[in-house]
Amino acid sequence: MFANPSPPKHIVGDETRQALLDAATTVFLAEGFRAARVKDIAAAAGVRLSAINYHFGGKEGLYLAVLQYHARLALQHSPLPQPDAGKPLEQRFREFVRAMVVRMLDASNPSRIASLMVREAASPTPALDVMFETFSKPQSAVLLGMLAELFGPAAAPDLLARCGLSVVGQSMVYVGMRPLVSKLRPDFYQRPEAVAELAEHIATFSWAGLSALAQIERSKHAG
Repeated sequence: MFANPSPPKHIVGDETRQALLDAATTVFLAEGFRAARVKDIAAAAGVRLSAINYHFGGKEGLYLAVLQYHARLALQHSPLPQPDAGKPLEQRFREFVRAMVVRMLDASNPSRIASLMVREAASPTPALDVMFETFSKPQSAVLLGMLAELFGPAAAPDLLARCGLSVVGQSMVYVGMRPLVSKLRPDFYQRPEAVAELAEHIATFSWAGLSALAQIERSKHAG
């Protein structure tokens, strides 16, 4: 009998790389970047320790690759809504919020970027700058553009930033404070419809508050 031919080298390499990304995701989420040990990641992936250097150039490269991998998964699962000036502003805002909440909390989303970024923000590494520029900033630009449209040209950038953080923070609390959320809303993470309900709540709650605040700001400048 003839032995089965070995798979092409690039396939083996791709499988090793993916195994390391999967194992590193689990370890980085559990331990954080600084406490994570590359030997534990290699062991969990079932590969030699040298494979980390070969594929990623070391621990830092592996960590950044994990963040970028999960960022891509998140946007594939829940893409940014395309700008459409023909739609009313409120509709565009609601679509943005729905996409954001799904990206962060939908259990069917294979991405763990929200949890990874919560950890990264709490204990920043040089990867934060890269992820801000390539992942967070483009999303922020869409939201801040809509807020500028609502508040008008006289709105201060700091006001728009505060409002944007208030919108995003409502869903981030469900990512970063799961034990507390579970005490206040015991069934939230188990109910399939909970994410859609939360998205609708954040959109309605935020739009009402933003609209009221925008009216106050416009009256200040009118006076």
